[in-house]
Amino acid sequence: MGHNHDSWNAVRLGITLALCAGSIASAHDDDVRKLLDREPAVQGPVWTQSSRPVSADEQPNAGFSASNITLLAQIPLNNFPGLNTASGNDCWGYVSPSGREYAIMGVEGGYAFVEITNPTSPVIIDTVTGPSSLWHDVKVVGNYAYGVSEGGSGIQVMNLSNIDSGNVTLVRNWTGGGYSTTHNIVANEDTGSLWVVGSNIGNGGLIHIDISNPALPQLDGGWTDMYVHDAQVVTWDSGSYAGRELAFCAGGFSGGFTETGLRIVDVTNPNSTQTIATLFYPSSGYAHQVWITPDQKYLYLNDELDEGSSVSVTTTRVINIEDPANPVFVGTYTTGLAAIDHNLYIHDGFVYQANYRSGLRVFDNLDPTNPVEVAWFDTYPGSDSASFNGAWSSYPFFPSGNVIISDIERGLFIVRVDAQPLQIAVSNAGDLPSIVNPAGGDELVAKTVTREGVDVASVSLMLNTGGGFQPIAMSDNGDGTYSTALPVVPCGDDIAYYFQATSTNGDIATFPTAGASEAMTASVVSDINALFVDNCETDTGWSVSGNAVDGQWNRGVPVGGGDRADPASDFDGSGRCWLTDNVDDNSDVDDGTTTLTSPALDASAGNTTLSFAMWYNNAGNSTVDDSMSVQASNNNGGSWTTILTLAPGDPNTGGGWNTYEFDLDSIFASPSSQVRIRFNVADTGGGSIVEAGVDNIRLEQRSCEDVAAGCNDADLSEPYGVLNFFDVSAFLSAFNSASPDADFNGDGSFDFFDVSGFLSTYNAGCP
Repeated sequence: MGHNHDSWNAVRLGITLALCAGSIASAHDDDVRKLLDREPAVQGPVWTQSSRPVSADEQPNAGFSASNITLLAQIPLNNFPGLNTASGNDCWGYVSPSGREYAIMGVEGGYAFVEITNPTSPVIIDTVTGPSSLWHDVKVVGNYAYGVSEGGSGIQVMNLSNIDSGNVTLVRNWTGGGYSTTHNIVANEDTGSLWVVGSNIGNGGLIHIDISNPALPQLDGGWTDMYVHDAQVVTWDSGSYAGRELAFCAGGFSGGFTETGLRIVDVTNPNSTQTIATLFYPSSGYAHQVWITPDQKYLYLNDELDEGSSVSVTTTRVINIEDPANPVFVGTYTTGLAAIDHNLYIHDGFVYQANYRSGLRVFDNLDPTNPVEVAWFDTYPGSDSASFNGAWSSYPFFPSGNVIISDIERGLFIVRVDAQPLQIAVSNAGDLPSIVNPAGGDELVAKTVTREGVDVASVSLMLNTGGGFQPIAMSDNGDGTYSTALPVVPCGDDIAYYFQATSTNGDIATFPTAGASEAMTASVVSDINALFVDNCETDTGWSVSGNAVDGQWNRGVPVGGGDRADPASDFDGSGRCWLTDNVDDNSDVDDGTTTLTSPALDASAGNTTLSFAMWYNNAGNSTVDDSMSVQASNNNGGSWTTILTLAPGDPNTGGGWNTYEFDLDSIFASPSSQVRIRFNVADTGGGSIVEAGVDNIRLEQRSCEDVAAGCNDADLSEPYGVLNFFDVSAFLSAFNSASPDADFNGDGSFDFFDVSGFLSTYNAGCP
């Protein structure tokens, strides 16, 4: 069965008491979810490449799965002496004047300093005790490290001047002006400015810290319009803001939840800040962290609460910031996994992204609008789901090129990224149709980016109409884009396609990255007739049944805010959807089943396609053993055929809206006028959290009118492929009967202009 509400409330009460008692430092609302996913630290000895046992079955990366990344060393949390190491958190790096490299690892009880100059033989140099908190964050300016936490103690000022001699000195825990707790700390190393965000003062905004005396910080103004979860502060180098210090802030009101998004603020004078731009982006959950490309043209934004809610896979936003006063949302990129993107940094053409349960993911951003994943190291074996475990952060800025990863349960990883930079990249630059015209003509556009000194040799559309992928050359538009029109293709079929670019050096790039195995698909149809469309805004005759004690289907605007894996919003943006027990903090199915059944749908016209968006979550705090099924009936509910089952462990069972499409003619020999569909959700097993939603239900008739290969719109009659008297006769017949085939200019009337259009097309002849 599902979780017992009394036990769930006890969990929440326990968390509240722990927060109040200070055993776990207070956190803002979204971070409470991290508490619910807590797992014990994985203990063990230090592992290094230089000391690992060598045997036939020994894995070189200590058993962690990876691609193009080599593990050099791992220090589990239990090896850091004198600290509360129940969990790990943030990390940063420091290079001493002598060139020696040091990792700074945050743990629940403070900070550990590790020399990694020899990365296969790391040495724990010193530790600094801090308040007990799941959240510690640290940045370095000059020879000082500044640490903050949500457990109090203000800013911990740590002197690194003698770190080469094995000593890190805690100078002071600085508080003042009522300031004590902080979620994060931000440094502009170019100017030496320091800022705190998510603190207990100034609405949790961006507070400037004066460190003109680096050992004695002081509050010094800031931007306090709203809560800021994280930020990057940079000195702008071009345009009207050249020389200004700009802050790119991820946050919003009400702790970052309301109007979450990106704010760009001029903070050159911390006591007279100015908001210069605000940007909201699609499918937002909670704007978490941002980082800017070195050329200051693009910004990447991590949203921490969209995965498992408004999106089903890791989704990082790409924003054009060339004009800081007018940022533009460009698009997204993904790993294709379900994990949450958390913290990212950019260095030497690579994006280093710590994505919780899927570990460190590395992208080549040769094309900054479409980064390509080139390497990864999974620090959390066994699951890539959208939960708050695994890789917290990384630091890729060491001169050696080595990278550190801080992991919540498994401590500090030191790795080497072996991926080689891409020489050419290709991506989409236009619409990617899912439905295409059998007469051809749908235009596809790709764009290319190359390294300096590398030229494009060719770009092709790789098209599969049933006999395997074949190349179609794309024309160079002269601006880095290439285009082609789809040819005539058989109506009723499906096609698959992807882009492929080749450089003059012989390098090959594809979009999507995996090429044929991830090819886009499209259906070939002449016309679409909507027989039934339900956006769930009105009651169209659905019924609800079942014996679940709680969590029955109901229609409404989601109110849970994404809490406990229920939808934060509907799928199509209209507002309402069908979902299970639409009550804040109490919205899952318990102890039974609930079934949502459609009204009778008329599919007797044939060539009918059923589609819908569906949400399903079957995760939780114990055994995951429930399922959801979708069934269709061709006799008004007399009997049912299962068309979809989501069982434990299947894809799309961790929340997020996903779309499904079914050809009713392939399910029933002769679809009737009494077709019904029903969605069955059960909670009959262990204590899983079962949530479901349905939206945008559509029944469409897709019709076909084949077009002979190589001909045009004037070819209206057999034999197709040639233009002759029969086509003229067919046009005159269509014109006299006001058939759409004769409306050549598409204005809804039949006159001289249609005759002229037909004659012009006829005289052009077949290609």
